[in-house]
Amino acid sequence: MNHAKVPQVVACPCAASAAMEVGKSDGPWYSTLMPSEHYDSMRRSQFPNTCNTQQLTDSSNIQVSTRRSGASYLNPYNIVTRQRDELFVYGGYVGEGDGAYVAKINPTDLSEQWRICLKVKRENYFDWPGALGVHGNGYLYAIAGNIIAKVDAETAKFEQARLPEHPGQGGAAYNGFVISREGILMAKSIERGTTEVNSILGLRAAVKNAIPSFLVAIDPDDLRILAQIETPETVIGRVSMGQHDGVEYVYCPGTTKIWRYRYAGNQFLLDESWQPTYVQDGEMPGTACALMNDWVIVQTNFLESSQPLRISAFHVQDSQRSHSVQPFPGAAPSQEFSKPGVDAENGRIYTNDQLVGKVAGLDFDAESGFNISWQAEQRMASFWAITGPQSLRNIIGTNFSAAGDHVLWRDAKSGEQLAASDALDSKFNGNIVSSGFAGKFYYLGVASQQIIEMTLVPD
Repeated sequence: MNHAKVPQVVACPCAASAAMEVGKSDGPWYSTLMPSEHYDSMRRSQFPNTCNTQQLTDSSNIQVSTRRSGASYLNPYNIVTRQRDELFVYGGYVGEGDGAYVAKINPTDLSEQWRICLKVKRENYFDWPGALGVHGNGYLYAIAGNIIAKVDAETAKFEQARLPEHPGQGGAAYNGFVISREGILMAKSIERGTTEVNSILGLRAAVKNAIPSFLVAIDPDDLRILAQIETPETVIGRVSMGQHDGVEYVYCPGTTKIWRYRYAGNQFLLDESWQPTYVQDGEMPGTACALMNDWVIVQTNFLESSQPLRISAFHVQDSQRSHSVQPFPGAAPSQEFSKPGVDAENGRIYTNDQLVGKVAGLDFDAESGFNISWQAEQRMASFWAITGPQSLRNIIGTNFSAAGDHVLWRDAKSGEQLAASDALDSKFNGNIVSSGFAGKFYYLGVASQQIIEMTLVPD
């Protein structure tokens, strides 16, 4: 809990992040603590080079000290790190005010150093959050509406390009992107049709109107579209990317099936041998897939459903080889905004249902499937963040109550609550609690429009 006393200074807040080599990389993402909202293109939400509560405080009694930014950030969505003295925040919508934005923040005092805006000049444009990430080449890339932008992290100079959309359908929203091992950006669209609604209602309209999504490959140097294809179904969840047997695939969770594409020779090739159905009768489509070893993990009910949440695992070589489970059997109505968090090293999966108000940890075995290890009461709308060393993992998520939105740290293996903040905002946060250097964590206040820095200290 927050207390008025001055927090005790911890000499070495996180040795793991202090030892990390930061800089450009030959891989898809910049070598930094939090290059994107889910760390990598497999969307596992497991962050290496981070520390757990015990390492940060050397205590079992922990308080959460907070500090808030002075500047305002309308509809903030995600924060990324680059160099140790750099934070970048993305937020806003292309159809509101000055549009979506990217801002550079000084982590020492949370002061803003610069801000750029991306705006689509059209009334009633479909507003849905995109994302910000740091490419291995050192540039920032932001996607918002049907705009992709390449931003120089030091000078704030940027260039942008338009992505495809169907004419007369209210404008496409490209919700995030991943990066291939060759550095190509992969993104896909959602279009709601002529119904002028936003947020979750816009997603419902997209499913109802069944407008195919565009899957696009984007050159990181000049933002040219290298390839594009229309998916067989509307894809509301974000795309993921992973490889097996030397082949890299893009995974798109449609309204009933997962569609898998191989990108080769500047074209997308649909894998017609791998098209598992993950949505059963009465269930609703899910969010992004997460890749865990040889398995693709996906869950249902991004939109509210009368059926309980279902998690499924499909083998990457044979989609007929599968397992599924309802972690909260009989619990409905059901809805979750986030994808499952997966810990490949420990074979463990974390899920939540914000309408049911529960979270759970599941162990996964390739032969026997899912085993529910623990459950807890928690009304969480955010993505999971998995932190700390392999044998001593923590999971971090939000908990919304009548008092507001809180952040909770749990022991990943047992589900035991280790630390909790006071209420940070009057609205719930639908993205992820970000890890920063020096043991810092960042929460984005939707109502307060503030960046809230959190530090764990002994009580």
